[in-house]
Amino acid sequence: MPSLAPSGRFRQVEFNTGFQVSTFCSIENPGSTVLAIDPKYRIIAGLIGGLAVAALVAHVLGRMGNAGLAAVLWRSSGYFTILTNSLTAGTFLTIAASGRRMSFGWMSMLTLSMIMVALVYHILLAHLFNPHGLRWWVDQAFHTILPASVLWFWLMEVTRSDPRGGRPLVWAIWPACYGAYALLRGAVTGWYPYPFLNVGTIDWSDVALNLAGITLAFVALAYVMNYLGQRMPLRD
Repeated sequence: MPSLAPSGRFRQVEFNTGFQVSTFCSIENPGSTVLAIDPKYRIIAGLIGGLAVAALVAHVLGRMGNAGLAAVLWRSSGYFTILTNSLTAGTFLTIAASGRRMSFGWMSMLTLSMIMVALVYHILLAHLFNPHGLRWWVDQAFHTILPASVLWFWLMEVTRSDPRGGRPLVWAIWPACYGAYALLRGAVTGWYPYPFLNVGTIDWSDVALNLAGITLAFVALAYVMNYLGQRMPLRD
């Protein structure tokens, strides 16, 4: 249930959910909300979103070759990297277009997911690939530049305004849903996007251990981010 706390000419409305949303409603105009983002961060959000879109488009075009667009999109939708970067593009372009902040919980979940994209790739997968030319730049955008940019945005903008704090376990819903989706899709099609999920080459017990390890790392980082996010200095 929402709680109303009067403060001067405004009252704060908070919904106690994992993806906490808080608005400030004017008493004179209860329908109005003040969630405006600083103009310079609105521009930066547009740049991050634009880069994500450019990388996604380049990824699709670079893999079409003899395959049709539908086939490339279907295969690409199997990757956590592509899906999470798509969420990043949509989120940051929405911020840029609307000039309004997203909730701390949503932005923290997205930031953490992008951090995991970078960590899993550079620790477990990078040695398996040797891209060249445009594919190298797309690879760097997905796994290095965009995760770093999203983390920077979280540190410099998201954590500097109230409300801050959420439910870290709820942030793990997205990777957990992806894991279930990837395994179900693999069972139907016989194709698994990542070698640590491929039950055709490793045992189910190894897949379960891999997923458990990634999930534990995700949850641990979620609690660290929640702790740090609430202790960053607020912007005047």
